[in-house]
Amino acid sequence: MTIRAVGLAAVALCLVVGGAAAQVRTTVRAQAVYESYSFDPGFNFEKVSEFSVPVGVDLSIGRRLDVTLSAGYVSLEVTPKADYERVSGMLDTQLRFGIKLIPGHLTAIIAGAVPTGVKVDSAQASVLTPIASDVIGFAIPTLGMGGSLGGGLVGAVSAGRFAIGMGATYHYPFSYQPFQNSTTELVPGSELRGRLGIEGPLARTTYMRFAGVYAARSKDQFGGVTQSGVGNRLIGYGEVIQGIGRMQLTLYAFDVYRGSPSIEGPAVLPKGNLIAAGFRHAVPVTRTLSLAPRVEWRMSTAAVETTGPIGATPTFGSLQKAGSSFRIGMDVRQAFSPGVSLGVYGSGLFGDVRPEGGADVPINGWRAGILFTVTR
Repeated sequence: MTIRAVGLAAVALCLVVGGAAAQVRTTVRAQAVYESYSFDPGFNFEKVSEFSVPVGVDLSIGRRLDVTLSAGYVSLEVTPKADYERVSGMLDTQLRFGIKLIPGHLTAIIAGAVPTGVKVDSAQASVLTPIASDVIGFAIPTLGMGGSLGGGLVGAVSAGRFAIGMGATYHYPFSYQPFQNSTTELVPGSELRGRLGIEGPLARTTYMRFAGVYAARSKDQFGGVTQSGVGNRLIGYGEVIQGIGRMQLTLYAFDVYRGSPSIEGPAVLPKGNLIAAGFRHAVPVTRTLSLAPRVEWRMSTAAVETTGPIGATPTFGSLQKAGSSFRIGMDVRQAFSPGVSLGVYGSGLFGDVRPEGGADVPINGWRAGILFTVTR
């Protein structure tokens, strides 16, 4: 059934592209990322490594339609190998249509996912715990999940020299079996999101962007049992871009507040909050080569579930530190012929993670990757 769905999506995409080939603008992105992090004693694992190859195709068809298709491969390994096995396989296939009802002002979104992603054995479920860490921020934080369908409207209106953006989307995930050796089904809750943002110039060389998102998620069910929490989230993001001659300095910060626990594949995310801030300084070296050093700080807090009578609705205490980190890196981008570029990037991370009820566990590691982009 999965192969058939992917095939139908590919055929439909080819028909659309074939019917408007002269009006199609295509961007192909191929990326390879390897990252590895070591943990001091305090967990039942010492090292987590992930290799991923996400790929994507963006199509702009005329003035009215944008199509994005993405998939990829991931391999995850946790040391010591005596306790965990390697998990590897495909990522879920994502397909997104953007229909410009009023170009530049109102767009209808239709999006879906085909569950082509790899599943783990129930005995390997704890392999996924470290990659869901907010403190580290893995390139691929989850493996295969069930299919989904969603859509909504996004738009923008002018307000003087600023633009105000608004949007409302609905995401309906299908039930699926998260473990390859179990028939127990997970029914993720559907989610409704509202977005509001503003952006525009503050001065001749200064640009700002601020946005807020509220996501309301219904309750998950696992094995026919309704899980506690509604998983509501509040997300705030802001950035200021300052031109300095031919250079560009970007300062940004974001806050993600999760009001209740939620299930993301086999991993359970508790009620918590993630705060991050950072900067990126783009420096052109030549007409085709640029460097961009960057730094990001993160701090994660989580609430501990309090014990109560059996069968009672769980309650949670105040948010407590779950960890913090600094990531320092460098991006290098080389443009070749028009529309063709190669990006190489790397970063190092150090910080700590605090297990529930335990002491801080130091972590350190690195990430390296390449990104090849072709636009025609």
